[in-house]
Amino acid sequence: MRLMLRYLTLLLSFAAAVPAAAQPASPTAAETPVLLILDASGSMNRPAGTAPKIAVAKGVVRDLLGAWPAGRPVGMTLYGHRRPRDCSDIEQVRPIGAIDRAEAARLQALVGGLTARGETPIARALTDAIPAFGGRRGRIILVTDGKEECGGDVCAAADALAQAGVDLTVDIVGFDLRPEERASLQCVTERTGGRYFDARDRDGLQAALGAATAGPDLATLEVNVTESGRRPTEAARVTIDGGTHAGLALTGNPVRYQLAPGRYRVTAQLANGPVSAPVEVALARGELVRRTIDIGSGTIVVALVAADGRPIPRGPQVQLREGERLIGALNEDRARFQAPPGRYTIRVQLTTGAFEDHAVEIRGGETVEQKLVAEIGTVEVTVAGRFAVGRQPFPYVELQKDGRFAAALADNPARFVLFAGRYVAGVRVDGGLVAATPVEVRGGQVSVVPIAVP
Repeated sequence: MRLMLRYLTLLLSFAAAVPAAAQPASPTAAETPVLLILDASGSMNRPAGTAPKIAVAKGVVRDLLGAWPAGRPVGMTLYGHRRPRDCSDIEQVRPIGAIDRAEAARLQALVGGLTARGETPIARALTDAIPAFGGRRGRIILVTDGKEECGGDVCAAADALAQAGVDLTVDIVGFDLRPEERASLQCVTERTGGRYFDARDRDGLQAALGAATAGPDLATLEVNVTESGRRPTEAARVTIDGGTHAGLALTGNPVRYQLAPGRYRVTAQLANGPVSAPVEVALARGELVRRTIDIGSGTIVVALVAADGRPIPRGPQVQLREGERLIGALNEDRARFQAPPGRYTIRVQLTTGAFEDHAVEIRGGETVEQKLVAEIGTVEVTVAGRFAVGRQPFPYVELQKDGRFAAALADNPARFVLFAGRYVAGVRVDGGLVAATPVEVRGGQVSVVPIAVP
């Protein structure tokens, strides 16, 4: 009973994001017939988190059917579930009609036994759905993890739905779609007045299906993100808070949300750059509100190289800092940061904690690539005498630079990755220095240093 109440609440109140044109919901939207089209193509065997996408989808759809309102007509079509490499494998497994508990259980069992096998004939599945509504207005909810694979024209299919003489709306739930796959389906939602929902995992799919089947009158919020007044090359991540939503995020530009009337706070972010200041938005029933958030940021791409131009293997952490404030940190060969225009510090930090700082400038709306010379070498200190290589007890080996602590290890040999320069390697026993020797670290080289401890 608690599960059913939970899903009924989700169905009646949850709203999510859409990148397509939206129409105000009808007062009788909760009674509008729904045809659920579920993708069971072979690609649904790919993982979504720790489980295959088909397993996640089956669980979510079964829960949805278990909580479906008895008076609301629903039908179901499957494709790709019976035969591989067959673009005609489309089956309406339930005609549209009211559903009771026995029928819901039958449909749940059918969904639970699905195997993902075939292709993705989206266009044909959509046009085949037109007769299912018998001339009545209705909504198609398509759950898919890919684009058309059978040579069909999804945009032409959308036109056929729009010209069918009845009000047929297509909402699409994209399950872990890539941007180009999502773009290939955009005309379907645009031409039928439907909505698009992103889902990446079980929670996302549950929320998206709940939003797609929701029936209250909603408002539409469209958010466009600019970078210093220009369209950025990267998609933006837009996050909204307010009402029943806490941290609901979409990636795209622009993005559209379908939301219950109320007040919301909206922020935007490009890549790993800073989050914008929040924008307050008030939404009224059936209203379309457009807002632009200007990030006002630029991009810097940092490549670490040695003095002779050789790339430095991945290992050092590259940090973008403003004074003492850490803005971002990456362990990548080409570290990419976005931030508002200004002067910053790039800190190259080793696992030992040693670091070097480099001054950089970020210019609004521009991408600057900068090579930073960071001479990094290796010192291997082998301790002999009272200590044996590779055997306990291990000596405490310490390196100092200019009389200041640089790094320490309890190992034999003790291997250090350090910035080039002159150091002193020493061995301490019971806190006291018992042996020491100078060592020079050269970029890209391994220096072997023996120390004998009497």
